[in-house]
Amino acid sequence: MAAARTARAWPWVIALLAIALVAVLAIGSWATWRPLSEYDAARLTARDIVTSVGESPRIEVPLESVDRQLSALGPAASPAQRDRLDEFSDQAPESGTDQGSSARGGQDEVPGDIELRAAATRMFDLAQDQDDPQLATTMAAIAASWSAESTREDPATQPIMRTGEDEAAARDARSEPAETGTAADERCTPELTAVATQLDRSLFTARSADARNTDSGELEKTLDEWQQNLQRIQEDTAVAGLYECEPRPARGGYQLPSVIAEDPAAATAATAQELSEYAAGASGTVAPEERAWLLDVLESSSRAQALLQPSDPVPALAGEPLMSDR
Repeated sequence: MAAARTARAWPWVIALLAIALVAVLAIGSWATWRPLSEYDAARLTARDIVTSVGESPRIEVPLESVDRQLSALGPAASPAQRDRLDEFSDQAPESGTDQGSSARGGQDEVPGDIELRAAATRMFDLAQDQDDPQLATTMAAIAASWSAESTREDPATQPIMRTGEDEAAARDARSEPAETGTAADERCTPELTAVATQLDRSLFTARSADARNTDSGELEKTLDEWQQNLQRIQEDTAVAGLYECEPRPARGGYQLPSVIAEDPAAATAATAQELSEYAAGASGTVAPEERAWLLDVLESSSRAQALLQPSDPVPALAGEPLMSDR
């Protein structure tokens, strides 16, 4: 009897094992051959840009920074995703339609030998139009890090995300109807007002450091440029409106870093680093159309920090606490 029951049970056991095996194979197949979403198209394009930077003979970005950036962007493309990404790249020149920077970013082919500033520009474009907050923040952090690296090579270069008068006027015209009532109140988030406060604190510290500085060389030029960039960003309508929020962000009267008397550069760099952390954190909390000035803050603060502390390594991801990069 027992032997008969055992014999009858075996087909069921075999059937269950077969179903489990099919399920495992199906899951594995989907993980390997899953289709290419818009999110993955942008993410994998960003990975390709980072890979090109790491392999370019013209760029000297530390290998550990490249590895950190690739890790932050998630896993590499599966075979099917790579095929789809290549198809998009082949089709992009033939397409005459404007599908938005996000879609184009996933389709444009990444040059095999790219310059660092061009790579940073591509990455900022992806970050500015990315809908996913975390991915947008990662892309922006990588782009700002590269901009800081290129600034050390040529301090005379201007910020990539620097908003010109034409762009600012166009954005002001678009935002004017929304800056009343509830729409204006919705911009008064803790994240954005905190960035506004840190902007003012950074400017306060930079002016104090400039007053104490006795170096008439590169440090003076760096402090002047940093103050000009902070003032320019503060005067942007998108930022100026935040100082009208209730409760109002603090302005002036800040406690200065304790090292400002003996090391004005270090004190200014410390506040620039804190500002970049606030900007990176806030960039993932806003819609793409609100993101441009935050990317400007992130890039400008990362550039200032790189010039003020030239012996320190540039963080692989701008806006991350320095401890994570050491």
